Amino acid sequence: MRHPRVLLASILLFSVQSAAAGDVLQTENPDLHFRTLAAVPAAAADAAADQAGTQPDLQLRNSLIIGGGATLVAAYGSYNWWNSGFGGGFDTTNEGWFGAGTDFGGADKLGHLYSNYAGVRLLTPLFELAGNGSDESVTLALWSTLVVYTALEVVDGYSRAWKSSPQDAIANAAGAALGYALETDPELDAIFDFRLDYRRSPNSADFDPFGDYSAQKYLLVVKADGFAGLRENGFLRYVEVAVGYGTRGYGSAGTHHRDTYVGLSLNLARLLADSAYDGRMHSTSFQRAADRLFELVQFPSVVYARRSLE
Repeated sequence: MRHPRVLLASILLFSVQSAAAGDVLQTENPDLHFRTLAAVPAAAADAAADQAGTQPDLQLRNSLIIGGGATLVAAYGSYNWWNSGFGGGFDTTNEGWFGAGTDFGGADKLGHLYSNYAGVRLLTPLFELAGNGSDESVTLALWSTLVVYTALEVVDGYSRAWKSSPQDAIANAAGAALGYALETDPELDAIFDFRLDYRRSPNSADFDPFGDYSAQKYLLVVKADGFAGLRENGFLRYVEVAVGYGTRGYGSAGTHHRDTYVGLSLNLARLLADSAYDGRMHSTSFQRAADRLFELVQFPSVVYARRSLE
């Protein structure tokens, strides 16, 4: 199954909330790396909710976030995925994982993993902005993401054009778990990112970063800035090392390739902090939103060495 685009709705919602998240977030330690939107906005929202006794309003805001995202995905799915209608039974299929003979060489499975990971990372600050505490927000983001993607797999099982895939369901759960782990552990979050690098395929007329599998690279990035000793080095603090996987030629009649990558990239979040904010991480709403974007998307500041598996 093609991996769903609920991530697009999450990015839209995150963009709206980040613009309204407040102007300044200062820290005594300019090198302290903590959860992107967890501190001042969430604490202020919690205090206001306690004083005004607005628990029903909080529940309503949570329901609107969850219901709005699910409605967008359902509308998109009805138009793009399920327009052939539904059959009389529930069907599953074994799509495999990363084998050369699979439909997309495993890129679709990493797409499921990434979309669930990004869903948790993007929805958590949105729930915090709504007035939930940090722990409640990440839990809501985890379960909201899993429920939506599980529902998509169930609906696929009943559709005429698609079938439910156990591999997709496992990848969904793994991605959500990874997002939860990094969202709840600031030390790990300071070191690791999981990103998508998309460069449009030469033979593709459309810009489709979530469906053009042969133009995607999925990267696990290690940031030198996350290590105290390396952070003090004026050069190494900007260095990142990435390892990744991608495919080429799948979905076409040409030759198929599965590739592994090792790359060096530039830490754009640290560069932005040092150049515009005197070394302070997450000091404005714009910087916090940019930092979250840099955590999820690999921009063209990377040099790769590629090894083909076939």
